Amino acid sequence: MNLVEVRSGVYHDSVSLMRVSQALASRAGVSVAIVAMATELNVDLAREAGFDVPPATPGDLLVAVRADSAEELAAASDELGRQLSARASSEGAREIAPPRTTRTAARRAESASVVLVSVPGEHAFAEAMDAVDAGLSVMIFSDNVPVEREVLLKERAEAAGVLVMGPDCGTAVVGGAGLGFANVLRPGPVGIVAASGTGAQQVSSLLDLAGVGVSHLLGVGGRDLSAEVGGRSTLRALEALDQDPATELIVVISKPADPSVAEQVRAAVERSGTPVVMALLGPGQDDLTAATENVLAALGKEVPVWPSWGEASTPGSAGPLVGLYSGGTLCTEAKLIAGGGTFTDFGDDEYTRGRAHPMIDPALRLEALAAVESGVVLMDVVLGHGSDPDPAARLAPALAEAKARGASVVVALVGTEGDPQDLQAQAERLAAAGAAVFTSNAAAARHASILAGLTPATAAAARPAPHAGSGANPGPELALLVSEPHVIAVGTSVLAEALDQQAVPHAVVDWRPPLAGTSDALNRVLADPRRAAANTRAAERLLSARPQLVGVRRAGDVLDLPPGTFFHAGPPIEWERASGPMRGALMGGMLFEGLAASPAEAEEKLATGSIRLDSCHHHRTVGPMAGVVSPSMWMLEVHDAEHGGTAYCSLNEGLGKVLRYGAYGPEVVERLRWMGEVLGPALQAALELGGPLDLRNLIAQALQMGDELHNRNRAATSLLVRELAPAIVDAAPGQAGDVLRFINGNDHFFLNAGMAAAKVSADAARDVPGSSLVVAMARNGTDFGIQISGCGDRWFTGPAGVPDGLYLGQYGPADANPDIGDSTITETVGLGGFSMAAAPAIVRFVGGDVADAVAATTAMYEITLAEHPTYQIPGLGFRGTPVGIDVTLVARTGVLPVVNTGIAGRVAGTGQVGAGLVSPPPEAFVAAANALAGVLTGE
Repeated sequence: MNLVEVRSGVYHDSVSLMRVSQALASRAGVSVAIVAMATELNVDLAREAGFDVPPATPGDLLVAVRADSAEELAAASDELGRQLSARASSEGAREIAPPRTTRTAARRAESASVVLVSVPGEHAFAEAMDAVDAGLSVMIFSDNVPVEREVLLKERAEAAGVLVMGPDCGTAVVGGAGLGFANVLRPGPVGIVAASGTGAQQVSSLLDLAGVGVSHLLGVGGRDLSAEVGGRSTLRALEALDQDPATELIVVISKPADPSVAEQVRAAVERSGTPVVMALLGPGQDDLTAATENVLAALGKEVPVWPSWGEASTPGSAGPLVGLYSGGTLCTEAKLIAGGGTFTDFGDDEYTRGRAHPMIDPALRLEALAAVESGVVLMDVVLGHGSDPDPAARLAPALAEAKARGASVVVALVGTEGDPQDLQAQAERLAAAGAAVFTSNAAAARHASILAGLTPATAAAARPAPHAGSGANPGPELALLVSEPHVIAVGTSVLAEALDQQAVPHAVVDWRPPLAGTSDALNRVLADPRRAAANTRAAERLLSARPQLVGVRRAGDVLDLPPGTFFHAGPPIEWERASGPMRGALMGGMLFEGLAASPAEAEEKLATGSIRLDSCHHHRTVGPMAGVVSPSMWMLEVHDAEHGGTAYCSLNEGLGKVLRYGAYGPEVVERLRWMGEVLGPALQAALELGGPLDLRNLIAQALQMGDELHNRNRAATSLLVRELAPAIVDAAPGQAGDVLRFINGNDHFFLNAGMAAAKVSADAARDVPGSSLVVAMARNGTDFGIQISGCGDRWFTGPAGVPDGLYLGQYGPADANPDIGDSTITETVGLGGFSMAAAPAIVRFVGGDVADAVAATTAMYEITLAEHPTYQIPGLGFRGTPVGIDVTLVARTGVLPVVNTGIAGRVAGTGQVGAGLVSPPPEAFVAAANALAGVLTGE
């Protein structure tokens, strides 16, 4: 019996899901259990196991379970539900939603000193860049990070005065806090710089067994001493430890280093005011145990007999040597010592792509061990926080089986007496299974080599004690070493759990994979050195805009809008693809302009293509809902007093059957004529008499009076009337009564002025090369489109969705048209859905409660670059509204902008049928991110 499911919108890290899979697989009657993200690797594994897997993306959760009976399958399904619910509850049990990016976490956690990144390698660069940009050191546990991005990160870190540890940094200890795979070490005088994870664990564990502690252990990543990376982090870490008063001696550990880089490190060692012991593995160099003994000798400590367990085998009789390692440095050391044999590092990038590290998940090593029929098997078992909580539980039975097949087994057990797995207990269980167990990997390698009939390399003679150099030219102090450890953890949950076990203060990022199809583009955009400055400039221009209502003009007089041309809301669209409301509004415009004598004639002319259609946005204009603008309509004119731009929006028609919702009956046309003959001229006369109206100040007041300036404009309309009424009475006394009654009867009258203010503010941020800031969001009833600052006038679109909300009278979802209108320009500048926390009265109208409104607004801070200095929300402690949507943040988090909007009837002429919430299609942001990457890289 099989259960196969693909669940969208559900994410857990690979280690958590591995544990769920193991829990299900251990149940009676369950033969296969795969619970994993639907990566290509995991889908292939499920299909190879005989499951019929439906189409899925890497952002989906794949469940594939096989049981002997329907009852056992149902019980396994129930257990799966409990496991996932428990993890979701533990991850989400907070009053405030956890941060989705390192950027947000760093803003919240002011005391943070280091970021621990353990997300899949293709996504690690973005989180590490966030850390460096925030002035924090970062440990990148992730592997499979391209070397060019490592170099870029370390260059940026040098300029920022922080340290990048990694990528592929397995361990670090800072101020007593163990990060990654961390042994429990006593504090002491030895500082360690390690371009090696398990090598650092070997040396520090042996020191601990000898009674010597560690001040700090700074991993720098396995490639740091390569020619490409040039030892950037090693040299910085050496300088920092040289200045650290708690460090009396430094050890530098590395796998074989590039010769020229090794010389740079030796030159830095000569300058160090603190004695340094070098442990750079290579032919003729000290092994790690010998290097540790040199450290002990330099400190005047006695070298102990390194503990070992198990019975000896007969030398030279066991056959070929097979090394099955989880630690790359330990594997390299063993291979250098053994003088022969076949060695595999299962922690290498090729084995960890899409899988947990073998120190967490031993499955691949156990498969390899099961294939050994004879000879000598040499393995490492590394203890400590973050590693398998009980490695002997699965390894000991497999070792016993190998022993029964005739193989000899030797284990290098790396750990301390304080490790949570219990070093002594693990050693005894492995020895009881037939293994010879050594705490020295070098000793284990020599023993295995002799068993296999090989001649191992001899241990190097003791070296003289190191001497301190001049200590000249120290670098700037590294804040990481002088502040209390406070960690931001993003990625694998088991590493955050290890911090819990150590009582290390930390914040956890609720990380999710980025939108499908954006990973490469995100890395290219984030790597561009112009991006940060470009976004700062674009955001500053948007925030500093000072929109003022300066006039009301006839569209044909101020816009490029000759007879026979209509502007409309949203991205460009042809009549053939236009929705019902858009068609109805265009037909109404034809009747109003006298271009047709009947709806049928208007529809026929529009269908022939003889009428020119274009987007309002292409002409400094916005229009609500269908957004149709024709030459005879009167437009609000808004000027940006700061940057000089101008934008226009039509006058609001009021409620009921109106053109903007696609109505085109005689009453619609008659109202438009009255607006052109009376309302527009009266407002223009009033503004000429009273002068410009400061819309920025008015919007700020309305926010503090309960508006959000998209679906609720009651306070803003009242403020507008208060400002204009005296001038209307003075300038147009004969029409003042009708004009004021019309405005007073429409709480949404201000919306159009607010839209023009938003448009002129967003336009100020346009055309900044390299900027990923969104400058327009708009819908035409068919497509939802966005534009971004760094890509000019290009539109990036996806299908417009139907809002989820409340409906009027007898209407329901079947009557609704997909989202339509330019009014999302308000959300583009931090109003509307982004400011719902300011408008508790609106949430019931769009479906929801006050908590939903607050949650919607606070979520938008995740995807925006700034907080508005003038537009503030009282309910959030007068915090500025979230403003400046960044397409890269949307792509990284999958958090889409929230929009609250009216709902138009899908049939032309219906009018408004409801109001609700809607999100843009992710396809628009995927396309924008990829286009910006192409622009930046010249593609």
